[in-house]
Amino acid sequence: MAETIGQRIKQKREVLGLTQSEVAEKLFVTQQTVARWEGDKHLPPITALEDLAKLFDVKPAYFFGGDKVVMHKFNFFAFFGSMVFNLLFFWMVAISIVTFLLTNWAMIFGGLIAPLAIGYQAVYGIRQFEWSRFGVACLFTIIAIVVLLQFGGSLTPIFGAC
Repeated sequence: MAETIGQRIKQKREVLGLTQSEVAEKLFVTQQTVARWEGDKHLPPITALEDLAKLFDVKPAYFFGGDKVVMHKFNFFAFFGSMVFNLLFFWMVAISIVTFLLTNWAMIFGGLIAPLAIGYQAVYGIRQFEWSRFGVACLFTIIAIVVLLQFGGSLTPIFGAC
C-alpha cells in the first residue's frame, strides 16, 4: 500500500481510471499541480485533500494513512497497577481524614469536660486543686464551645454545618 500522500493520490487515481488532467479539471487546478502532488514535490492544501477525498470517495484521513487498522491490546498489569494505586491512595486519604476528624472531636470533647476532670481529681484526692489549671481548663471549654457554635453544633468542625 502507498506510504506518502502523493503515492496514495496516484494509487486512487489509477484505480478509478482517471488521468492527471481529469483530476486537475475536477479540482480546478493544473495538471502540473496534480503531478507535483503525486511526485511528492508539493503537499496539497487541506481543501484540496478534502476535494480529492470527495472525488475518490474516501475519507480525508485515507491520505494520511487513516485506513490502517490499529489494534489496542489490553494491558492487564497497567490496569492492575492503576487499581492498586488508586485503592491505596483512596484509603490513605480516607484514613487521614478520619484521623483528623477524630482528633478534632476528641479535642473538643476534652475541652468540654476539662473543668469536670479537674474537679473530679480534687474531690477524690487524685491531684490537688489548682486555680491556674482550672482557669486553663475553663479557657479550653470556652474554645470548644466557640468551635461548636461556629460550625452550627455539628460534630464535624472541619467541614462546617451542612
